[in-house]
Amino acid sequence: MSVCEPPLDGGSHAINGGPALTTGEPLLHHDFIELSHKTKARIISKCAPLYDEGLSLRDIEERTGIPKTTIRETLKSSGLALRNFSNANVKGKDRTKAKLDGNTLYGYAYNDGKLVIEPREQVTLRLMLKLSKSGRSNQYIADELNRKKILTRTGGQWRRQVINTIIKRQKKK
Repeated sequence: MSVCEPPLDGGSHAINGGPALTTGEPLLHHDFIELSHKTKARIISKCAPLYDEGLSLRDIEERTGIPKTTIRETLKSSGLALRNFSNANVKGKDRTKAKLDGNTLYGYAYNDGKLVIEPREQVTLRLMLKLSKSGRSNQYIADELNRKKILTRTGGQWRRQVINTIIKRQKKK
């Protein structure tokens, strides 16, 4: 009897020491094969929605187990415009695609030379404004963000002066 044929007695049987089948259907080898997640279509279907939510390539790598360089190259080759979070390595015309830390309002980023909403920063920005409107001090807001381990755009700790500047800019808008 081969693995793909049902037992002659019509009962269930165990294959390679596994549990006996109760459905009477034979266990096929392809029942155990998991297709690779590294095809272009699968990477795009898994990673593009996460990237659109505002997750970084590193965050997506941690969630999916797909290397960030593979994610970056696949998304790029599919035509998706990627956010560029630093302008240190950008030269020439591509500088317009870079996120300019010192000049870009918190909660926004440059994408293909256009100012767009940065989803993760918008969440933090809304929290800052909510706390400010409820009468909390800038020091309290900074302490609260640090307590929640929410880092600044550059990966540092929040300070009251930075909170003050961000809130003042939002009120001018």
